[in-house]
Amino acid sequence: MIHFSRRTLVQILIAKSVAEALLVTAVAAGFYLTTTNSQLRGWLDQADAHTISGWAVDGKSSASHVDVQLFIDDRFIENRNASDFRPDVHQAERSDDDWHGFVFKTPPLTRGEHEARVYALYRGSSSARRTLQLLGKPLRFSVDAAPAQ
Repeated sequence: MIHFSRRTLVQILIAKSVAEALLVTAVAAGFYLTTTNSQLRGWLDQADAHTISGWAVDGKSSASHVDVQLFIDDRFIENRNASDFRPDVHQAERSDDDWHGFVFKTPPLTRGEHEARVYALYRGSSSARRTLQLLGKPLRFSVDAAPAQ
């Protein structure tokens, strides 16, 4: 039977805790790096009762077009490709061409405050795994009139 002094036992337990923390951190970092795209850039420009627009660019492949999804008040609304004309994105040297914008038509909404979020759909190396990355910041907007019936 091995006997350890109290001090040695405390040091072993501290070393074990540090090793476990480093392992968990490495696993979490690995998961994050495989499920997100650090080169994804985008912004939500405008949101109102009629349209929600912005742009999205994949810095790893700026010639490709990013799939984006609109959520209003945490409800999925629509999926589309960010391939609309946006010369300002190219002029700002964020892409190699002018075709990285998106415009969603706002669905009929109740009167009051709403929040729009647009996410980029990232597929990564596995076609079976998909993650959503928020583009820019959520935009709050209000609808002044009740939807037409």
